[in-house]
Amino acid sequence: MNYPVKKISGLLMKKIMAIILLLAVALVYAACASSGKTTSVAPAANYSENQADVYAEAPKAAPYPDSGSGLGQNIAFQEQVAGENIMSQRKIIMNGNVSIETLDFDESVNAMDQLIKDFGGFAESRNIKGKSMSSKALRSAYYVIRVPAEKFETVLKSMGNIGTVIESSSEGTDITDQYYDTETRIKALKVQEETLLDIMAKATKLEDVITLEKRIAEVRYEIESLENKIKNYDRLIAFSRITVHINEVTDKTETKPEPVTLSERASRSFAQSIENFRIGLENFIVWLLYSWINIILSLIFVWIVIIIVKKINKKTKRLPTNVSQQKEVSVNAEDKTKDK
Repeated sequence: MNYPVKKISGLLMKKIMAIILLLAVALVYAACASSGKTTSVAPAANYSENQADVYAEAPKAAPYPDSGSGLGQNIAFQEQVAGENIMSQRKIIMNGNVSIETLDFDESVNAMDQLIKDFGGFAESRNIKGKSMSSKALRSAYYVIRVPAEKFETVLKSMGNIGTVIESSSEGTDITDQYYDTETRIKALKVQEETLLDIMAKATKLEDVITLEKRIAEVRYEIESLENKIKNYDRLIAFSRITVHINEVTDKTETKPEPVTLSERASRSFAQSIENFRIGLENFIVWLLYSWINIILSLIFVWIVIIIVKKINKKTKRLPTNVSQQKEVSVNAEDKTKDK
């Protein structure tokens, strides 16, 4: 009876020891795993603490395109940047020409002066011609203005606020080559000046010193001339030139598009003919009122001439009758003498 009990208790002890051993292995494994997690998470936490502020404000990156389209976009972007850099280095002098008609000349002139001030420009030349008593021409104004180059196109578009723009043109003169050639020449002359100064400092003969001073003066004069040329280029580039002609008119020029259909052309031609007849009639009435004294004097002169001509004609008609009567009297007198 005791043998089986001892056997059972031995088996139980083995199972308990096995369970304890398994628990010990599990605890060791858990401890190793927890230590591995701690070492791997620590750098991530450190990264987030140091870099969070830097990348928090950074914009989100666009989704990366596939390799083919990405390469094409990159090349296009590089070409665009290169083109912008080239254009920014170009030296171009812009000139414009504008012709304007206006019904209110004084208002247009005032608007032109105000436009120049608003855009930070100045009038290089300003000439206004008025109407004289002996002239039928209306008033006109001629401007040559300078405006900042970056506002050149805006000023041209604003000319419509002054009057009816009849013609507008612009052109640019590229002086890039001349500009940079002049700068290169200045640099070369300055190097030459420094070399001449070093040689003169080492010269011992008076003749050499005089010759070097003369040459240095020539180089400095050429440098100053070229620097003034560069400054003039800069002024011409910075302020574009616009020539403006303002002409006073009595009838506004239509800037509507030309009609296309036959009915539109016919209606417009009929309206234009009526308008031309009205303008002609008004001009005739104005001329008649302006020249009425000359007309009356001319009529009086013509009337006097007609009267004189009539009197002369009457005298010429009576002269033949008198001659014939005198002949008859002479013939009768001869007949009487013969009878006696």
